[in-house]
Amino acid sequence: HHATSRHHFNMSSCVTPGGVRRIRESIDGSLTDVSVQVLNLKTDAVDGFSAELNDGEAKVPASFAKSLAGKFAGVKTNAVLKLTDVRYAENKAFVTEFEFVEDSEAEFVSDASDAQASKKQKTAEGATATVTTSPTGSGKKTMSIASLNPYMGNWCVKAKLSLKGDVRTFRNAKGEGKVMTIELVDEAGTAIQATMWKDAIDSYDSILEVGKVFYVAKGTLRPANKQYSNCSNDYEMSLDGRCEIEVCTDSVDMSKMQRGYELVKIDSLAMKIGGRGSVDVLAVVQTVGELGAVRRKSDNEEIQRRDVTLVDDTGKSISLTLWNALAVEQGEQLSQMTNPIIAVRGLRVTDYNGVSLSTVARSELFIEPTTADIVDKVVELRNKFDPAMECVAAGAGLATARGPGGKGGPMDRLSLLQMQPDLLEPATANAKMAVVNATTCLIKADQPMYYAACPEEGNNKKVTEENGKWFCEATQKTYDTCRRRYIMRVKVQDASGAGWVNVFHDQAVQMLGMEAEDMHKLRSDDPPAYERAVKRAQFNDWSLKLKSKTEEYNGESRRRLTVVHCGKPDYAVEAKHLLSLIQGVSA
Repeated sequence: HHATSRHHFNMSSCVTPGGVRRIRESIDGSLTDVSVQVLNLKTDAVDGFSAELNDGEAKVPASFAKSLAGKFAGVKTNAVLKLTDVRYAENKAFVTEFEFVEDSEAEFVSDASDAQASKKQKTAEGATATVTTSPTGSGKKTMSIASLNPYMGNWCVKAKLSLKGDVRTFRNAKGEGKVMTIELVDEAGTAIQATMWKDAIDSYDSILEVGKVFYVAKGTLRPANKQYSNCSNDYEMSLDGRCEIEVCTDSVDMSKMQRGYELVKIDSLAMKIGGRGSVDVLAVVQTVGELGAVRRKSDNEEIQRRDVTLVDDTGKSISLTLWNALAVEQGEQLSQMTNPIIAVRGLRVTDYNGVSLSTVARSELFIEPTTADIVDKVVELRNKFDPAMECVAAGAGLATARGPGGKGGPMDRLSLLQMQPDLLEPATANAKMAVVNATTCLIKADQPMYYAACPEEGNNKKVTEENGKWFCEATQKTYDTCRRRYIMRVKVQDASGAGWVNVFHDQAVQMLGMEAEDMHKLRSDDPPAYERAVKRAQFNDWSLKLKSKTEEYNGESRRRLTVVHCGKPDYAVEAKHLLSLIQGVSA
């Protein structure tokens, strides 16, 4: 039994290609059909079974539900399992159901993985396998970004600096530090995000110029946090004082060093709400709003904003909010043009007005783009665009919002009783979405109600108070302030019955009519006024888009109802709907 040897054998028909990537990219739910190999299978009396999941190209750590202990009797390291309920959170896979496929004697390495590998990789026996690298004119041996993975030792890539963020300072237990985010693209068009720390910034910030090509070596690699990255890469670099960055003086075809777009059509954006990562959009600018400003509650800083309306060939429109320099500079340029086409990378999808888009610090906007990878799509969109075309807002009305699976058409209207049948759906079943008209009947004032979140725009991770400052585990930074964000439980009721639902920040602001920061101040300074504010939110009618999903925790299955969107009922529409039911016509 060679549990740790690396070997090629006919497993490609059993293991799902890119299975680990699929697990990492699973959004708001679980995958129900992905086959992987289990490596380093271990058991623990407290935590149950754990292992590494391998698809031949990448690996991810995993934990198995304690309820599966009986199924592991005949499972050994290197076996192939079909995971029928697996979700990804906090850089780890959680498996709650699987089926045994077959045993194996060795670790699976796909042909594609070996073809991409471009350096020495250590095997478990301590031996090394020499793999191909590409020599450059300067004599340096480089490898493609696509071939990088955390199991490598020394590596070197040749890539263009396509994006350079601002240097930010922070303070933690180790003292004051610096951090900066950059993005690199190689000649294959593969991009990767890199985080530079203090020593690396001090050494190389002066030579890092966007658009130039560099050799980057001796960094470390880790799984990418898709929430804070525009790249689709599974990994990201961490560059500290040990890294080496050198300007490339070789002849380079810069036209190849362009990150490819991963475009999403406007009519499909609703499916991206609440997902990790960002989206890229190619669209025609229909209208451009006036430049405005809002004050950020975390530090009272005034930030510029501008709303533009986008349309594409799906006949749908959507609002995009531009922030800061994009609102001022590109926004002003767009206001002087008639129906320009723009390509935008790294947009956040929100459920405001059903579905909308917002730029973040890493977003890039290109007006009338002409790069080879997208120019054909620009020409195609221009030819299809009709200025007189009537477009429907992508988030118009809860009843027309897209449900799980991307199916269009009217969303089911159900009662609370129908959303909570006696028979509990398995955790492997897809989430059920429906519109429910209900009344808030109880909001407990003694619940936590909100939490302290990171003040950085686009980062909603929890922060903890330390000596009057706020520390974020996700960014490893300390802040002077925090933002309060709602996360609360509410009891709602309709004619069929009642149920407890989870309500997050945007929906809670609508229900409570008050920002979480203001609610926190009331709670701290005037508890009776706080309780009155909470009570005022009770016994109000809402049109809710609810999601029902069975989740398994500590071996127990339970139903979770979540408010995805809420709005005040349109009584004229509801009256027509009820009349159609009375007349026996299906709504």
